[in-house]
Amino acid sequence: MRNLNFLKLFYGLMLVMVSTAFVSCVDDNDDTEAPYLEVSPTTLIFGLDGQPASGSQASFDISTNRSWKATVKDDKSWVTLSKYEGEGSATIQVSIPENINDEASVVIEISNKVGVLMSETVKITSGSVEPTEVIYNETVGDKTVSSPYPYVDSYDGWNKSGIGSANVTYSGASASVRASGLANSGAYEGASGPNVVFFGSLPAYFQINKIALTGAQTNLKLTFGASYSIKVGDDYDNTFDISKLTVSLSADGTNWVPLTYTKNNGDSEKPYWVLATANFTLKKAVSELYIKYTALAASSIRLDDITLATGAGGTEIDLGNGGGDPSEATAITIPELISKMTTEQTILDNNADRYLTAIVQSDVEGGNYTNNNLVVATENATTAGNGIMLYGSQVDPKELGLKKGDKIKVTLHKGKAQIVNYQGVYEVTGAKTEEWATVEKEGTATITPIEITPNDLINYQSMTVKIKKATPQAAGIWGVNSPYTFTSGGQEFAVFCKSDAAAFMDQPFAAVESDITGIVTVYKEVPQLAPRNMEDVAGFASTTPTITSATPTSLSFPATGGSKDIEIGVVNMGSNTLSHGGLSGILSATINGTKVTVNAEANTTTKEIEQTLKVSLTNGNSIDIPITVAAPSTGGGYSLISTLEELTAGKYFMAGYVELNNDKVDLTPYNYQLWTGEVSYTGSGTSSNSDLVTVSYQFKDNEITPQEASKTGTEMELVAVTGKPNTYYIKVGDKYLYNSVATTNRRLYLKDTAEDAEWVFMDKSNGTGVTASNNNTYLITASAIYNYIRSYKTETQTKTGIFFFKKN
Repeated sequence: MRNLNFLKLFYGLMLVMVSTAFVSCVDDNDDTEAPYLEVSPTTLIFGLDGQPASGSQASFDISTNRSWKATVKDDKSWVTLSKYEGEGSATIQVSIPENINDEASVVIEISNKVGVLMSETVKITSGSVEPTEVIYNETVGDKTVSSPYPYVDSYDGWNKSGIGSANVTYSGASASVRASGLANSGAYEGASGPNVVFFGSLPAYFQINKIALTGAQTNLKLTFGASYSIKVGDDYDNTFDISKLTVSLSADGTNWVPLTYTKNNGDSEKPYWVLATANFTLKKAVSELYIKYTALAASSIRLDDITLATGAGGTEIDLGNGGGDPSEATAITIPELISKMTTEQTILDNNADRYLTAIVQSDVEGGNYTNNNLVVATENATTAGNGIMLYGSQVDPKELGLKKGDKIKVTLHKGKAQIVNYQGVYEVTGAKTEEWATVEKEGTATITPIEITPNDLINYQSMTVKIKKATPQAAGIWGVNSPYTFTSGGQEFAVFCKSDAAAFMDQPFAAVESDITGIVTVYKEVPQLAPRNMEDVAGFASTTPTITSATPTSLSFPATGGSKDIEIGVVNMGSNTLSHGGLSGILSATINGTKVTVNAEANTTTKEIEQTLKVSLTNGNSIDIPITVAAPSTGGGYSLISTLEELTAGKYFMAGYVELNNDKVDLTPYNYQLWTGEVSYTGSGTSSNSDLVTVSYQFKDNEITPQEASKTGTEMELVAVTGKPNTYYIKVGDKYLYNSVATTNRRLYLKDTAEDAEWVFMDKSNGTGVTASNNNTYLITASAIYNYIRSYKTETQTKTGIFFFKKN
């Protein structure tokens, strides 16, 4: 019995010991919150006078929820701290005597009974500081600027200086040069004014390229002036938050490393400008340095007086070798590609090929895709941000024989593949004349649509999604008057279908509730759902008799009259028949099956005759077709030229044609928009958006009349290019029109010579006027804003081409 009791006691003691051991392994702080420790800054720099070097400070902050202890390592007794231990957060003052040339480290630790939980190190440097040498300085100059303010890549008033500034260039997105806001005069030493860099709508950044460095220039100091101002109610918020303006460094302009900086308290009083400072040391010398400022708050941040100089060094920055191993391709994911994109088209990687594997989303067979657009997404991805568009003739899915669901490997070649966030579209592209991508098919995969709500569309671009219980605003015909407004869960969204999409041709849809599937596309920052085939919209199928088309969509007769046919497209016709109405006087029509013949007698009046032919289907819909008979010529006025056949060399007024303005107001009768002979961008450089400025005119009875007498068009000339059919120079005064950047929208400029200014004319594919091509772009009527003619990469970008008026 005694032995049994002894064993019980022995095992009891062992249990207590084990329990105690387990308890001892946990944090002994009564607070159950996870421990944390943050120390800032981690570098302090002092001069021989014992005072902080310019841009440095004599203290560091500890942020923690535990007891802490600070230890000066290696018996550096010349360092004195205001406190060596404490509880919770604290600010520690550092004091050192004069004439110290040395370095020290202060280690801050938080611990429990078991040992150290976390530690941070503050590096303290004291000694002589080499004389400062200015490597680069920019005051943004004092050239007068006004609205529209020049973007940083086209501004020509820069005032750079410094031994490494000779080859510096500037680039950016939504960053312009202005003289607005509170001037920084007197805000800090060296404040220049009046011009500053202003960050507009997001994404916005300003990049300084190719600052030259020597091998000895690794201890550096960056300073700059900055301000933040935004109206809140009736007041302004002028508190500068360093998290809203980030700074990054790069050795090649592609691979970036963030740089931390501090600011003074200049935002506490007018003019609310701060002086920011960053002391840093390059781990490895580089021959060129790039600096990038990225604004994370829209239309509120200004930047000025940027200086890079030699210094005492500080935070270590490792820029590597400026890129990857050029001998082999490295993988990249779609989310990584998207994270690198800005609104400026830039090279993806100058040093190494990059590759990705993805699943083709584009459905060539269905036809509701755009030529040269290869839409791909990460395999089996269900989260947003996993789809992109590859753009260019080299990646046209039809030419490559690719189908929806094909698994492909895309190699993006170094120095050639480019990335851009183009009007909200995540795009990878390259020059037409270069092999910037290689696409290889590796297999097939199943695409499972992701169920989302309409509000999530923008986040899932280039991915295949499904929206449940959707209803179109009205019944219609796929491909006619697209896009369409649908609603699901009280949220409206747009559905897009091309007019020539093979699977959708002449297919009506009903205004009923059903699920809809498609690829998310983006047009001018607005998301649209593009169904791939009829299976994606099967729930909306209609059996109602429907007129789907009229070919042509309008008729114009000369004053002498004549006879012309219109073919009416009909589905679900059954035993129903077509009828017509609306014509009278010299105009009449007959119907034979689905062919309508319109007859026009000679116009004996002095004015143009305009009527509308209405073709109706029993138990179905109707369609309106404009019919015009020209007025008899009196030897004066103007003739409208709307086809390539009618166009010859000579002098004309060039015009676009718009039915509604941007407020959806009918412009009739002032629908023609005549070119004034001017382009919209008046700054220096030829890389900014620039369009042809137009004014509204009426064309009636062979006369063109401006809506406002003070706003008139300018006569231009088509000059034939010898030996090239349908090819002309577009000349206004002594200037020649051209598109300055290949395969790039809206770069219309005027220049003194005809070099690279040839325009190849053709009929617009949908029969609405003509178009002309230069530098892989097409002249067509702008749709986003009514008073411009613009250049686009595709002639189908908008529905209306251009027209010409020739004096009789």
